Amino acid sequence: MDLLRELSMGEIVSRLAAAILYAGIQGLLLAGIARLLGDQRPSHDGRLTANPFVHLSVWGAAMAALFGVSWIRTIWFDAKANRLGRWGIVVVVGLGLAAMVAVVPLLDLLRAPALLLPRTGGYAALYLLGQLQAVAIASTALNVLPIPGLIGGSLLQAIWPGPERRLRRLEPFGLALVIVAIVAGWVPNLATTLLPWLQWR
Repeated sequence: MDLLRELSMGEIVSRLAAAILYAGIQGLLLAGIARLLGDQRPSHDGRLTANPFVHLSVWGAAMAALFGVSWIRTIWFDAKANRLGRWGIVVVVGLGLAAMVAVVPLLDLLRAPALLLPRTGGYAALYLLGQLQAVAIASTALNVLPIPGLIGGSLLQAIWPGPERRLRRLEPFGLALVIVAIVAGWVPNLATTLLPWLQWR
């Protein structure tokens, strides 16, 4: 709770903006990889888009604003349509998270153009880029966990493909557990540890 007292309104707003951008990138990556492997369900569900509001989780955005870590709305896959079957979902989840990690250093390429903006806008853009990198890497580390509601929880669709309704019912409980763990400080934010290894500057 001490962390919340130290947050400024500017930091909360920039983290929220970073969470929105993160949702668009991560959601598009997962849906795109699934489509490449023949699974059209994310496309039919409207998830093959960079529109962040299609992928945004309200609770994930709130956690990003307050604690710098987030998640997206669950993307549902069709193992039968995937060329690799159930293993295809494992590949989509693994590649989707790995691709998000690869995006983090690429964001450094936007720093030079940001410096061409007027001073106030340039500083704001640079700060937002830093927040996006921090939220992205912390969120990727969190989403490795195989908990319903997180990206890693999609692995349950491969292990337990039949009863989708049961998995949907488990989501609120999984996310409630994650939220309690984040607020209680049981889940560390790994951005400060991992980010220096991924930035080019």
